[in-house]
Amino acid sequence: MVTTEVLVPRPLVPDRRARILDAARDLILENGWPRTTVADVAARAGIGKGAVYLELPDKAAILDAVLRRSTRDLTAEVRRRVVEADGPVDLPAVYRFGMEALLADPLMRALYVGDASLLGDHVRDVAGGAGGDRYAERFGWLAEYVARLQDAGVVDPAVPTEGVVRVLGIFGVGLVHAPGTLGATSDDALRAAVALFADLVGRGLAADRPVDPEAARAAQLGLLARLDRQLDLLEEP
Repeated sequence: MVTTEVLVPRPLVPDRRARILDAARDLILENGWPRTTVADVAARAGIGKGAVYLELPDKAAILDAVLRRSTRDLTAEVRRRVVEADGPVDLPAVYRFGMEALLADPLMRALYVGDASLLGDHVRDVAGGAGGDRYAERFGWLAEYVARLQDAGVVDPAVPTEGVVRVLGIFGVGLVHAPGTLGATSDDALRAAVALFADLVGRGLAADRPVDPEAARAAQLGLLARLDRQLDLLEEP
């Protein structure tokens, strides 16, 4: 009697990629990426190490995917708040939305300031390689938005656009580093500092001429379109 063995394929792990990225994110925040191995990620995700490699080719790719997902989540949060706002959103509001979303995510804070203790050399490899332009774009749309607000009469056109973006960036980096330099503070205090700074920037950059509401609205719609394109770029493969 001949017995034919029927091979039953192993069931796929539901949401395997999401489980890998969730596990990697948790381990980054707990131990730092330099002290995390692919085996650690697999164990935390509850799958075999080989299954991790079916989704992502190496450790650097895991970090890349984790950071892309967090960047996409941040961008989506900014877009949601812009869409839900009443009327055109000015520069201080957009900046506040972005900084509050960044402050709420410890992984994005680490990426923003290049925290090697948490992300290690891998993040420099990712940011400096083929994916560098993608990460730099997380705030790149701000320069275009500032220029369009200048054209609309919302922001003083005499102020260099690059200078505005640089000032906003410097404040953001300083804010993220503030707890380590000035001592621990509450989330509410950080949000209040962002709101105050944004208000000061808005007052200081206000143009001394009538505002063109249609142009300001067009600038807002252009911002949303730019954010939509960025979301497309950050989609998981």
